[in-house]
Amino acid sequence: MSEHPIIPFLAGVIVTLFVLGARWIVRRDKQARPLSARPTDPYIEGLKLLIDGKKPQAFARLQEAIMGGAAPTDAYVRIGRMLREAGDAAKALQVHKSLTVRADLTSDEKVAVYANVAEDYTALGHPERALDTIQVATRRTGLRDASLIAIAARACHTLGRTEEAYEYYKELKKSGGIGDREIALYLVTVAETEAKNGRTRDARKTLARALRHDAECAPALVAMGRLEEEAQDVADAIRLWRQAARISPDLAPVALRSLEKALYQRGTFNEIEAVYRDVLETRPNDEHAALGLASFYRKQGRMEEAVQLLEEYRGSNPTTVAGTVLLSSIYAARGDSDELETFLDRRDRMLPRDDRYRCSTCGFDATEMRWHCPRCNRFDSFARTLD
Repeated sequence: MSEHPIIPFLAGVIVTLFVLGARWIVRRDKQARPLSARPTDPYIEGLKLLIDGKKPQAFARLQEAIMGGAAPTDAYVRIGRMLREAGDAAKALQVHKSLTVRADLTSDEKVAVYANVAEDYTALGHPERALDTIQVATRRTGLRDASLIAIAARACHTLGRTEEAYEYYKELKKSGGIGDREIALYLVTVAETEAKNGRTRDARKTLARALRHDAECAPALVAMGRLEEEAQDVADAIRLWRQAARISPDLAPVALRSLEKALYQRGTFNEIEAVYRDVLETRPNDEHAALGLASFYRKQGRMEEAVQLLEEYRGSNPTTVAGTVLLSSIYAARGDSDELETFLDRRDRMLPRDDRYRCSTCGFDATEMRWHCPRCNRFDSFARTLD
């Protein structure tokens, strides 16, 4: 018996309804799926990981975004930068240079790309190529971007072209990237090199220029004081060091040591009392000035004044080791013990204050606090070290 013609028709309708129903169910499940279960954009996730400080995971996600072929220019820039920071500047340069041929970059993207190419060259020890890159970027973008200018200034400094670096820093100041303070600090570094090379007159001119930018630049005052001392103008050197000691807590020990030596050699060491008091009036907790004045009182036999000063200082600074030792020694010295007096006279050798400072960017070591690194040309990168 032949099959009724309505049966195939009904079967087709059922299959169609089944397919439509299955599609509806899948669509409903996708819409109902919680956000955390949905696929995430690896680029966005990579940025979030960077914000959280998880660089290895961020690198992996940004790399995934790039491999997917839909990553924005920023992902490539960040990947390259992370490679450079990890010590692979050559590979970073390949990544960043591959972006320079793209025609669809915005102005901001062009600046970021060229800035990173220049930083890659700098990391590879090619400052002249970094400077060339900045000049190319300026021509192609028509912009005098602050980040590009800063890189150009550092490259010029590395190449010994300090006048060009100075001009770049003045341009950077106009854009608000830095102020007169930073320019003055840079000029101090230049002057130190000039003085070291025997170009004393140039160093003096450079320091005078620094002080025109910032009249209270303590490093410039200390350096100029040394030049004045070498020129036998001790009175002016003392004036400059006294001003530096009053202004800067970090350079006060250096300035005060220079003052102590100069006043002693001039036979007017008693003037140091007014210097110490001047500093303590500005900064009551300055350890070097407090201990220096207490030692001065002791040498003059003014024990009660020394004890009172140290007791007051220890009240505000109970953890001071040097203050505690000096005060204990003065109390003990009242017993006229020769041994204790000898110990007291050796205090500076027993408790040396040989602070050291290191640039967090390039590792340059210094015996005095600095705010500009002469090696990598960075500002405010120094911190006191324990080793």
